[in-house]
Amino acid sequence: MFRRKIIFTASVLILGALQLHAQLTPQYSYNALMFSSQYYDGTARSLAMGNAMTALGGDMGALSYNPAASGVYRYSEFTLTPSVYSNLSHTAFLGERTSNNRSRFALSNLGWTGAFETGRTRGLLNLNFAITANQTANFAYRSSGQGIQNGSSYLGYLAASMPAIPGDQMTMPENYPERPFYNSSASWSQILGWNTGLLDTLVGYPDVFLGATENIDAQGNIAVPGALVQDYFREKTGYVQDIVINASGNVDNIFFFGVSVTVQSIWLNEYTSITEKAGNPALFQTGFTDFTREYTLTTSGIGVDVSAGFIVRPVAGLTVGGSISTPNWMFLNEVWLESMSGYTAQYDYSEVDSPTGSYSYRVTSPFKWNLGVGYTVGNFLAIGVDYERTDYSDIFLSSRSGNRDEFAADNELMASNFKAVNNIRAGIETWPISCFAVRLGYNYYDTSEKHFDNSRHYASAGLGYRSTSGFFIDMAYQQQCNFNSNTFNLYDSYMDGMTAPVASEDYLNWKLVLTLGWRF
Repeated sequence: MFRRKIIFTASVLILGALQLHAQLTPQYSYNALMFSSQYYDGTARSLAMGNAMTALGGDMGALSYNPAASGVYRYSEFTLTPSVYSNLSHTAFLGERTSNNRSRFALSNLGWTGAFETGRTRGLLNLNFAITANQTANFAYRSSGQGIQNGSSYLGYLAASMPAIPGDQMTMPENYPERPFYNSSASWSQILGWNTGLLDTLVGYPDVFLGATENIDAQGNIAVPGALVQDYFREKTGYVQDIVINASGNVDNIFFFGVSVTVQSIWLNEYTSITEKAGNPALFQTGFTDFTREYTLTTSGIGVDVSAGFIVRPVAGLTVGGSISTPNWMFLNEVWLESMSGYTAQYDYSEVDSPTGSYSYRVTSPFKWNLGVGYTVGNFLAIGVDYERTDYSDIFLSSRSGNRDEFAADNELMASNFKAVNNIRAGIETWPISCFAVRLGYNYYDTSEKHFDNSRHYASAGLGYRSTSGFFIDMAYQQQCNFNSNTFNLYDSYMDGMTAPVASEDYLNWKLVLTLGWRF
């Protein structure tokens, strides 16, 4: 009798390899938090000052968190802000260390504001209108790892976790190859493994499976017979872009108010692969040499929220600002595709693709509010300090029709594991000469999870130039000061002594932005 004592961990395999804290939660919960979290870019000026502009205003980038920021304008302005974003990761996997860098160009800001005088000398002096696109998240990311082990295999994991069903229920018929993917209790990966010949049944046991990387001896013991070279690769590319439609006003140059409707453009592409290669194919009863599993997931959609804000000048030089935003209602659609290929002596080389899957759902992010204090000294000095709070435990998921019951477990998990955050932004701007500015900034983004520290610290610096003709140019550099760390399993452990390999990652990011602007 064969021996396969299954000891699966409680975690769930998500896209092959994700963070351990995410692996312990449903994938949709992880995405809901990721799309709800905002790390502001804006213009080079606002980025260099740590986006501490809630009370200072007068900058396109600040419209993402205080609609009253445009009320300060006494002129019209156009800005264009291209940027470069880079993520650096270090991975330890099976005794080997790997470094990766993922960089991409982006558009951090594109905007216009128009200032219109009312002709009055008291009361409402200006009505201003603005439309701007500000980037609030960048998902560029890449990591990989490679090492050698013989304690377990991904194909062994698939075989051990296979439901007790006959193999012919997973066979893809020529006239309807999609059928088993939607009519079988097996996962898509298991169906692909069966149809490529990388998973097979034991003789006399039609509902018990072995992976092509496993041997079985006369006593029924199942084991990986030799060294396997295992590697993984994963990459993300994407963004969240705020398109802000704004109206604001100026009352006696003392009180400024604004309202905005923000439409978010959301796009994320994720690619993961897992590869196993036999160190010596002769040791494997199946003649296994190699296999690769690839998975691509694209999430796209829109989000909508409404916000209102104010800035007040109680005394000369001092400003106080605040804003509040409604929940962001996001409508998302996922499209995914999976493929598997490999070689065994029995089936030769085989490659099979899954059908293209899709699913639509909603994410509702929590209320958010900001408070800020600013102080200016003539045209020489400006200082801003902001406080932002939002409670991520209030995020909830629902079906496209709005039914929360479909995500009851996810919503309960987010309510108990996510938490409120207290974010701090601070910045300073000096003008040593009338046309030249120097700026410094700092951001602290609080951890959004109770049992996992994903907090971030950023430092920023920048320079600015203003011409008498209305043209200006600003540059800024922002560097994450702390590494974020993740530990994840490549797959689940599944038998006594057959533990899954564990990878540890450290990563951080930086960005460089340039703003070209015209005042008229």
